[in-house]
Amino acid sequence: MLFYVALLSLALLAVIETLLIMVRSYGSLRSAQQIERDAGIVLERMLREARDAQDIDDAGSVFGSSPGELLLTTTDASGTARTVEFYVENGQVKLKEDGLLSGALTGTKTSVSALVFRKITTGRSKGVKIELHLSGSGTPSREENFYGTAVLRDSY
Repeated sequence: MLFYVALLSLALLAVIETLLIMVRSYGSLRSAQQIERDAGIVLERMLREARDAQDIDDAGSVFGSSPGELLLTTTDASGTARTVEFYVENGQVKLKEDGLLSGALTGTKTSVSALVFRKITTGRSKGVKIELHLSGSGTPSREENFYGTAVLRDSY
Protein backbone atom coordinates (compact mmCIF):
# COMPACT_ATOMS: atom_id res chain seq x y z
CA MET A 1 0.00 0.00 0.00
CA LEU A 2 2.89 2.39 0.81
CA PHE A 3 4.38 1.65 -2.60
CA TYR A 4 1.11 2.61 -4.37
CA VAL A 5 0.78 5.84 -2.35
CA ALA A 6 4.35 6.79 -3.30
CA LEU A 7 3.69 5.93 -6.96
CA LEU A 8 0.46 7.97 -6.94
CA SER A 9 2.27 10.91 -5.32
CA LEU A 10 4.97 10.86 -8.02
CA ALA A 11 2.34 10.73 -10.77
CA LEU A 12 0.44 13.62 -9.20
CA LEU A 13 3.66 15.62 -8.87
CA ALA A 14 4.43 15.02 -12.56
CA VAL A 15 0.94 16.20 -13.58
CA ILE A 16 1.21 19.36 -11.46
CA GLU A 17 4.67 20.15 -12.87
CA THR A 18 3.33 19.69 -16.41
CA LEU A 19 0.44 22.07 -15.70
CA LEU A 20 2.81 24.70 -14.31
CA ILE A 21 5.00 24.47 -17.41
CA MET A 22 1.94 24.85 -19.63
CA VAL A 23 0.76 27.94 -17.71
CA ARG A 24 4.22 29.56 -17.99
CA SER A 25 4.38 28.77 -21.71
CA TYR A 26 0.92 30.23 -22.28
CA GLY A 27 1.90 33.42 -20.42
CA SER A 28 5.04 33.75 -22.49
CA LEU A 29 3.09 33.19 -25.70
CA ARG A 30 0.47 35.81 -24.78
CA SER A 31 3.21 38.30 -23.91
CA ALA A 32 4.92 37.68 -27.27
CA GLN A 33 1.61 38.14 -29.11
CA GLN A 34 0.90 41.44 -27.35
CA ILE A 35 4.40 42.72 -28.09
CA GLU A 36 4.16 41.73 -31.76
CA ARG A 37 0.70 43.28 -32.12
CA ASP A 38 1.70 46.57 -30.51
CA ALA A 39 4.95 46.76 -32.48
CA GLY A 40 3.06 46.19 -35.72
CA ILE A 41 0.59 48.97 -34.91
CA VAL A 42 3.25 51.46 -33.78
CA LEU A 43 5.73 50.86 -36.59
CA GLU A 44 3.06 50.77 -39.29
CA ARG A 45 1.66 54.13 -38.19
CA MET A 46 5.07 55.76 -37.76
CA LEU A 47 6.39 54.53 -41.10
CA ARG A 48 3.20 55.48 -42.96
CA GLU A 49 3.19 58.98 -41.48
CA ALA A 50 6.92 59.40 -42.23
CA ARG A 51 6.46 58.28 -45.85
CA ASP A 52 3.61 60.77 -46.28
CA ALA A 53 5.46 63.63 -44.53
CA GLN A 54 7.00 66.53 -46.37
CA ASP A 55 9.66 67.31 -43.78
CA ILE A 56 11.03 66.50 -40.33
CA ASP A 57 10.97 69.31 -37.78
CA ASP A 58 14.48 69.18 -36.30
CA ALA A 59 13.67 71.63 -33.49
CA GLY A 60 10.73 69.56 -32.23
CA SER A 61 12.40 66.17 -32.65
CA VAL A 62 14.89 64.29 -30.49
CA PHE A 63 17.30 62.09 -32.46
CA GLY A 64 19.82 59.48 -31.38
CA SER A 65 18.67 58.99 -27.80
CA SER A 66 15.84 57.40 -25.90
CA PRO A 67 13.14 58.38 -25.40
CA GLY A 68 13.15 60.01 -28.80
CA GLU A 69 10.56 62.30 -30.32
CA LEU A 70 9.64 62.67 -33.96
CA LEU A 71 7.78 65.73 -35.26
CA LEU A 72 6.70 65.54 -38.89
CA THR A 73 5.21 68.28 -41.03
CA THR A 74 2.75 67.12 -43.63
CA THR A 75 -0.60 67.90 -45.24
CA ASP A 76 -3.97 66.24 -45.02
CA ALA A 77 -6.11 65.06 -47.97
CA SER A 78 -7.40 68.59 -48.63
CA GLY A 79 -3.88 70.08 -48.64
CA THR A 80 -4.09 71.74 -45.22
CA ALA A 81 -0.81 71.79 -43.28
CA ARG A 82 -0.67 69.51 -40.24
CA THR A 83 1.88 68.16 -37.78
CA VAL A 84 2.25 64.64 -36.43
CA GLU A 85 4.30 63.91 -33.30
CA PHE A 86 5.36 60.56 -31.83
CA TYR A 87 6.81 60.37 -28.31
CA VAL A 88 6.97 58.15 -25.21
CA GLU A 89 5.10 58.95 -22.02
CA ASN A 90 4.62 56.58 -19.06
CA GLY A 91 5.99 53.65 -21.07
CA GLN A 92 3.55 54.12 -23.96
CA VAL A 93 4.01 55.52 -27.46
CA LYS A 94 1.70 58.51 -27.82
CA LEU A 95 0.54 60.32 -30.95
CA LYS A 96 -0.27 64.02 -31.28
CA GLU A 97 -1.85 65.46 -34.39
CA ASP A 98 -1.72 69.25 -34.76
CA GLY A 99 -0.70 69.50 -31.11
CA LEU A 100 -3.71 67.53 -29.84
CA LEU A 101 -3.28 64.14 -28.20
CA SER A 102 -4.81 61.44 -30.40
CA GLY A 103 -4.03 58.66 -27.94
CA ALA A 104 -1.64 55.86 -27.13
CA LEU A 105 -0.51 53.49 -29.86
CA THR A 106 0.63 50.77 -27.45
CA GLY A 107 -1.53 48.77 -25.10
CA THR A 108 -1.40 48.69 -21.33
CA LYS A 109 0.24 45.26 -21.19
CA THR A 110 3.35 46.31 -23.07
CA SER A 111 5.91 48.92 -22.09
CA VAL A 112 8.34 50.86 -24.26
CA SER A 113 11.90 50.24 -23.07
CA ALA A 114 13.43 52.50 -25.71
CA LEU A 115 12.36 54.52 -28.74
CA VAL A 116 15.15 56.00 -30.86
CA PHE A 117 14.80 58.01 -34.05
CA ARG A 118 17.72 58.59 -36.39
CA LYS A 119 17.48 61.17 -39.15
CA ILE A 120 18.86 60.13 -42.50
CA THR A 121 19.88 62.93 -44.84
CA THR A 122 21.61 62.56 -48.19
CA GLY A 123 22.11 64.93 -51.07
CA ARG A 124 18.85 63.77 -52.62
CA SER A 125 16.60 62.45 -49.90
CA LYS A 126 15.52 62.52 -46.26
CA GLY A 127 14.40 59.66 -44.11
CA VAL A 128 14.09 58.34 -40.61
CA LYS A 129 15.20 55.11 -38.98
CA ILE A 130 13.13 53.89 -36.03
CA GLU A 131 14.34 51.60 -33.24
CA LEU A 132 11.60 50.35 -30.93
CA HIS A 133 12.21 48.16 -27.88
CA LEU A 134 9.09 46.74 -26.23
CA SER A 135 8.75 44.60 -23.12
CA GLY A 136 5.76 42.55 -22.06
CA SER A 137 4.14 42.16 -18.68
CA GLY A 138 3.78 38.37 -18.83
CA THR A 139 5.58 35.81 -16.74
CA PRO A 140 8.36 35.37 -17.65
CA SER A 141 9.01 38.92 -18.81
CA ARG A 142 9.83 39.24 -22.49
CA GLU A 143 11.56 41.96 -24.50
CA GLU A 144 11.77 42.39 -28.28
CA ASN A 145 13.51 44.85 -30.59
CA PHE A 146 11.96 46.20 -33.80
CA TYR A 147 13.40 48.37 -36.56
CA GLY A 148 11.99 50.28 -39.51
CA THR A 149 13.13 52.85 -42.05
CA ALA A 150 11.09 55.27 -44.17
CA VAL A 151 12.02 57.78 -46.86
CA LEU A 152 9.98 60.99 -46.89
CA ARG A 153 7.64 61.69 -49.77
CA ASP A 154 9.08 63.49 -52.79
CA SER A 155 12.61 63.34 -51.40
CA TYR A 156 13.92 60.51 -53.57
